[in-house]
Amino acid sequence: MIRISTLMSRPSSVAPVTSLRGFTLIELMVSVSVLAILAALAAPAMAGFIASQRIRAMATDLNLALVKARSEAVKQNSSVTLSPLSTSWASGWQILDPTAPTTNPALDTWSAKGTVAVTTSPSGLTQVVFNANGRVAATTSISFVFTASATNDARCVSVDTSGRPYSKVGSSC
Repeated sequence: MIRISTLMSRPSSVAPVTSLRGFTLIELMVSVSVLAILAALAAPAMAGFIASQRIRAMATDLNLALVKARSEAVKQNSSVTLSPLSTSWASGWQILDPTAPTTNPALDTWSAKGTVAVTTSPSGLTQVVFNANGRVAATTSISFVFTASATNDARCVSVDTSGRPYSKVGSSC
């Protein structure tokens, strides 16, 4: 006896029909809109985070420059000067070479990292000079406060009269 189900079955050469996989246009548009809304909500927080990181980077760079200038003064047994690149410390700073200040003026240079404001104490500080013994030539301690308008964060870098630089979170040294 021949079964009817055997006669009605498909030939083995024909593959079964499967459904297509993927996203529809509507699903894709909804996903993109949700992503855009989340990005718009995160943007203000990111601006504050970036400003905080710029403050931190500049304060760390200045601390490094002060340590390096002090080390160069002791190593070369002469006074070494750290000065701003222009009239403001916010644009960056450089360590001047004491052996040839006119022919090769900078041992090292650091540039600004975005829009960070720098306040100095004493006000109007134009240079930091380290003597051959590693002490600063100033009679009082020196401080730099880094701030930015996009965040309330601040960092303070100070140098005591012994010449040792310190870095601290906050606007007071």
